Amino acid sequence: MFFRYFLVFLLSSFCLSVNAKDDNYSLNGLIYKAFNYHPSIKSSTSLLSSAKKGLESAKWQYFPTPSVSISRVKASTTDRSYFGDDKVIKLGLNQTLWAGGRIDAGMEKAQAQLSIRQSILFVAKRRLAFNVIRSYSTWYSSYLKRKAFSVSKQEHESLQKRIERRIKQGLSSGSDLLLVSSRLLQVSASLNSAITQHQGALLQLEELVGEPLNTDLLIENISTNYRVDGVKKVLLNQALEIDPKLKELSAKVKESHSTYKQVKSSLSPQLNLRVERQWGNHNIINADTENRVFLELSSSFGAGLSIFSKIERAKLEERSILLDLEAQNKKTITEFENDWLSYQSLSKQNKLLESALLTAQKIQRSWYRQFLAGRKQWQDVMNSIREVAQLKAQIANTVSESLLVSWRLAIRIKGVGAI
Repeated sequence: MFFRYFLVFLLSSFCLSVNAKDDNYSLNGLIYKAFNYHPSIKSSTSLLSSAKKGLESAKWQYFPTPSVSISRVKASTTDRSYFGDDKVIKLGLNQTLWAGGRIDAGMEKAQAQLSIRQSILFVAKRRLAFNVIRSYSTWYSSYLKRKAFSVSKQEHESLQKRIERRIKQGLSSGSDLLLVSSRLLQVSASLNSAITQHQGALLQLEELVGEPLNTDLLIENISTNYRVDGVKKVLLNQALEIDPKLKELSAKVKESHSTYKQVKSSLSPQLNLRVERQWGNHNIINADTENRVFLELSSSFGAGLSIFSKIERAKLEERSILLDLEAQNKKTITEFENDWLSYQSLSKQNKLLESALLTAQKIQRSWYRQFLAGRKQWQDVMNSIREVAQLKAQIANTVSESLLVSWRLAIRIKGVGAI
């Protein structure tokens, strides 16, 4: 009984591992392969970790700063400045009570920088996902074209053999064979181009995911269009709300504003509380331990009037980033509009081409039967073969382009983490 359960467990585990492996060859599986491998994602993740440490450092600015100082002096007996203890130890704590908002601005800046790094990571992921989708779309298009031209080549070869038999029977001339051979060469060239494109797209995919890909598994797990439903205006607002580039620029506006507040705080004095404990005194022999409390007011304006130049510079930088944000917002809307129009147009175009293909295939079969019955010329059959192949190639372009646009729209609307 135990052995039976153990065997079932092993078989279940094997099936799950196989299914998981197959799932990695779907389009979203390839995208996550790329996320786990690509150096650009690792670089952005490392910068994000650095920004988290920067935020921790900014939080510590609210805490007192400890200090330790140990000094030992060897002076001559006539040096009245050092006729006390040879060794002096000081322990202190320095706490900023008020800094004109400098520490708060530093905290806001660190939080903004963390948001920037998070957004940069999502921008890198989205860019990488778009590249994977584009390469996958090219691969899919070339795969469909390769199938179409392979069938067309076989049909032309079959027709060529039939023409050769007709020549032997005296029913066709040598020029007929030249014509069909020329068409066969054209189809072979188209097939070779599709194969080359197919191999190139596969290499691009492998470069993006960082590992060799099994073509059979890619074919078994071919992805289709990502279904995009909803009201256009609502979807556009969702896209604007989650767009990582817009979030990055919004965070940069906050960072720039916090920099302005930091610089402006230099115009205000800084109030510090310092407590100190001292053992020994260079001026007094065998001095008692002393405790001191200092209240310090200090200010630093920089060289000349440079502080005012820095304030003006910070204002201009913030204004520049706001303009960049406005431009990016318009660009995002335009990109969404273009993808939306393309998606709608390609969906209609694909339906029309599919209907045209069904009609062309019916005509091809009908003309072939009529050719065998002597009611159609072989040139009519050859032309129908070419028309079917051309329609299949057009469908390959529209289907792959529709897949590209639909997945790109889905990422714009939902984000890379939701696909």
